Amino acid sequence: MINDMENQKNRIIARILTVIFIIASLSLALVYDAYYRAPSRYQVRYETLESVFIPDQLDNVSILFFSDLDYGTFVDEARLSKLTDSINQLSPDVIIFGGDLFDEICTPSQTDQDTVIRFFSAMKAPLGKYAVLGDFDCRSESVSATVQDVLFQSDFELLLNSSVLLRNRGSGSISLTGLDSGLYGHPDIDTAYTNVGRAVFNIAITHTPDLADSLPIDQTNYILSGHSHGGQAYWGFGALYTPRMAERYFRSKHEIQGTVTLDITNGVGTTVEDVRFLSNAEIVLYRLKHKAMMG
Repeated sequence: MINDMENQKNRIIARILTVIFIIASLSLALVYDAYYRAPSRYQVRYETLESVFIPDQLDNVSILFFSDLDYGTFVDEARLSKLTDSINQLSPDVIIFGGDLFDEICTPSQTDQDTVIRFFSAMKAPLGKYAVLGDFDCRSESVSATVQDVLFQSDFELLLNSSVLLRNRGSGSISLTGLDSGLYGHPDIDTAYTNVGRAVFNIAITHTPDLADSLPIDQTNYILSGHSHGGQAYWGFGALYTPRMAERYFRSKHEIQGTVTLDITNGVGTTVEDVRFLSNAEIVLYRLKHKAMMG
């Protein structure tokens, strides 16, 4: 009887120790992944944008959106090379960069600038490459000038409170409207929307998602944003990275006034700490679809 009780006690202890070992192993694996693998693992998120305002000439055109490179502190040449390869393998028709080229604490050296120019120039998009500025890009006049020069030399057209018509084999078009950063920048919505027609499908790009509430809903169909990194390390009730101007709209998708979708990417880089947890570094590939009018 005593032996049976002792054996049962030993089995219970063994089970408890096994559970503790499994939990500890899983925790260590998650921590290892968050710090050593996830920051440089680029997930591709696929989305479809369908509308009667998208002309049939632009049907099936792909637009790749990525944001928050934050080069220079944790993101290095190896990661940028991997990102560039990942983008080019998707063969997008259009590329849009959502801001924050260099990390906040990085003073970009000439080597840093040359490296970014080399890889951004290598990104291929036959219908054009576009960019907006982020808060890190606007933290000083000298950094802003450097970022704008790097983008120019990389064949990225800066949408600084301006819009551009996107065409493909015909006169039909959609509009891309870029706003200056809502944090440290000078967004001018009226100027940006001057040439945006109400019958044209318009994609607005703003680095800071909280600016979305200020955009004219009747001239906006979809909003691309970044800035928050999705928290970078996110655990439901809190996050590692919670910047200003990403407080009302922090991560994922939101409906603005019930009609326009705001889509916030997690970005591709890291800041503060080189970690990613439940907020995968991501590239977003949008596929345009012409929707026939009913009746």
